[in-house]
Amino acid sequence: MDDKNISEVEENNQDDLIVEDLDYIECMIHEDLERCWNVLIPSTVNLSGAPMIIDIHGNTLTMQDQRTLSDFDDIASQNGAIAVWPQGFDNSWNSGYCCSTAGELELNDTGLIMEIVHKTIANHSVDESRIYLTGWSNGCSLSQKLANEHSDTFTAIACMSYYLLEDPEPNYSPIPIMEIHGLLDQIILYSNDAIHLPNIEAQEHGAIQNLLMWADMNGCTDIAPDSNEPSIFYSQQTFTDCENDSMVSLVTLYAADHNPYENSFGIFPGNGGTVDTNGIAWNWLSSWSK
Repeated sequence: MDDKNISEVEENNQDDLIVEDLDYIECMIHEDLERCWNVLIPSTVNLSGAPMIIDIHGNTLTMQDQRTLSDFDDIASQNGAIAVWPQGFDNSWNSGYCCSTAGELELNDTGLIMEIVHKTIANHSVDESRIYLTGWSNGCSLSQKLANEHSDTFTAIACMSYYLLEDPEPNYSPIPIMEIHGLLDQIILYSNDAIHLPNIEAQEHGAIQNLLMWADMNGCTDIAPDSNEPSIFYSQQTFTDCENDSMVSLVTLYAADHNPYENSFGIFPGNGGTVDTNGIAWNWLSSWSK
């Protein structure tokens, strides 16, 4: 990847396409720590305003690992979207009660992501009605925390393999929520979150409970999903009648473990192309605007 200093990125407000990709890493001091993130501005971006995807890595991963794993750089290039990969402290995020260095230090990671969003908007032509969140594991729980706390900023989320780990915010306003989860997840269990965190709160929280919690937060009218779309390798259950014309969806991968992506990572094999999970996520995200 070619690093570029943000000061070298020329401003261009014409309704046109840039000639080549801009791909750079930017850093800043945030609450006494140096924090960095990778930005991709594909040549397909329309400078009159482009959607933005924030893709957040899981615990122990780096921003580059997440970029390689999720292939959202390809999705951004194919769809004229700006993509951003933030880097967590000690490769971790403070997303709630679970298991990370950043959580133990109580870092303000939602504040960090919001500052990254604001800087990206200031430097590039972002369509602020289309700012999306995705991520894996610890990055998925942070995505949901951001949606809960900053629903006025984010348009929709579609993330992988974790849950919302905090109570609903009183100022939350419903936005579309999707969580994608492997039925065989051995790290964040589908049925509950108690395998590595044996407390009552975690034991009562799984993929179905997370779906129902968001449905309640979004004011969905039915007590169970009113849409069920089964296929060979996965199914999708969705609450379609919710406040603010939002929806809440759970995609269940029948044969996937903690890694739902096509690509493998470390000890976690990918699904080998049986399910285009990042495509499912993008199709969900890109169908919404504020």
